Amino acid sequence: MAIRARRLADARAQARNNTELAWWVFMRLSGVFLVFLTFFHLFQNYIIRDEMAADYDYVVAQYSLVSERLYLFALLALGLMHGVNGLRYGIDDWTAKRPELRLRLKALTYTVVAAIFVFGTLALFVGTPGAIPGGE
Repeated sequence: MAIRARRLADARAQARNNTELAWWVFMRLSGVFLVFLTFFHLFQNYIIRDEMAADYDYVVAQYSLVSERLYLFALLALGLMHGVNGLRYGIDDWTAKRPELRLRLKALTYTVVAAIFVFGTLALFVGTPGAIPGGE
C-alpha cells in the first residue's frame, strides 16, 4: 500500500521498509524537478522560439547538442520513473485483494515502460541527427 503521509516524519512511521520510504521521497523530489524541467521545455519551445518556426532543421540542430540530449534524457527518465511509480501505487491500491492480477499488471507495466525507456534512449543517443531513414 502507498504511504499517505504529507511529512517525512509521518512517512517514516507509515513505511513498512526503507524502499517504500525512498520511493516516497523520490516522488516528492522528482515531482519538483519535473515541474521545472517541463516549464523550461515549454518556455524554450514556445516563448524563446516560436513554435511555428520549429522546422526540421531546427530540431536537427537541437538534437546535435549534447546538452539538449541530456536534458531530454532527464525529462524522459524522471517522467517515466515518476509515472510508473504512481501507477504502481494505483495498481497496489486497486488490486489489494487479488495478488495474481497485481503481479500480471505490474509485469505488463514494467515491460511496456522498459521498452519505452530503451527506445527513447536509443532515439536520443544512437540516432544520427539529420539522418532520414530511406533518404539520400
